[in-house]
Amino acid sequence: MDLDGPLAALLDPVLLLRAFYLAAAALILLISAVPALSDRFLAYGSRSARSPAPRNAPTVLARVLDHLTTYRVPHLYFAHFYILSILSSLFWAHQIWTRGPGFELLATFVPEDSPTMTLPQIYMVWALMLLQGVRRLLECLVSASNSMSTMWIGHYILGHLFYLAVNISIWIEGVQAIRAPSPSSHPQPAFSSLILPLVLPILLAAHVGQHSYHAYLSSLRATKHSYSLPSHPLFPNAICPHYTLETLIYICLALLAAPEGRLVNWTVATGAVFVAVNLGVTAHGTKAWYVDQFGEEKVAQRWKMVPWVW
Repeated sequence: MDLDGPLAALLDPVLLLRAFYLAAAALILLISAVPALSDRFLAYGSRSARSPAPRNAPTVLARVLDHLTTYRVPHLYFAHFYILSILSSLFWAHQIWTRGPGFELLATFVPEDSPTMTLPQIYMVWALMLLQGVRRLLECLVSASNSMSTMWIGHYILGHLFYLAVNISIWIEGVQAIRAPSPSSHPQPAFSSLILPLVLPILLAAHVGQHSYHAYLSSLRATKHSYSLPSHPLFPNAICPHYTLETLIYICLALLAAPEGRLVNWTVATGAVFVAVNLGVTAHGTKAWYVDQFGEEKVAQRWKMVPWVW
């Protein structure tokens, strides 16, 4: 099916994915900027148990918002995100390998003259995305506890949408290479002489660092049965270094997935923007929660996500 003009652009999955990430990031920033919304909808996990500020007699709108906050799921449902990510990775691997109907449907709307990733890039970035899903699922299962903390269902739904989207984003700019009749019929230059040897070790180190910090946080809860102020040896002055490393992983994926002639894969990069905004807002709330729990003097000098900056 050949489509031209505005309709083709409107249905281009590359543009739709980028628009989704940026719109979702903008929505999170909007909610965070409105106290009536941020107090109700952004906190999750242990922070969702934070006592709300007292309010005067609620308006009709306030009662509606309060009712919406009652739709919550257990925080342990975070594991569902990574189950979905793994299943999506496997599904798209099958679709790409067999040129299945799901792949062909999306590929139909990708312009034929767009810059493309190479097959080795697609295979590698797919494997790295699968690694992310498997590692995070195992961490969730190992650290599973009897925690009664919850998250708002909107966060739960948005997380699922993100993992569905990102598992398409990692290959959608390589459609032309996948559809080539044979590997030799499409240019197969490897990655930049600098990008692969520099970025891949950084990404793998981010995996190791994030796993180390997740294990540390889990040990705090297991040994003390409550939250205490973290002081991991690698991150003594950090509030949420695991968020920093999560964002770094997606930035590295955007660099490794760059189509020919481009520095980054802008579809994955906009996904990294969403991750940075989402986790940045959460880190801001986490620091406020730590101030409530442990006092301003113990937390004030710690950075939230960006070392020595924020």
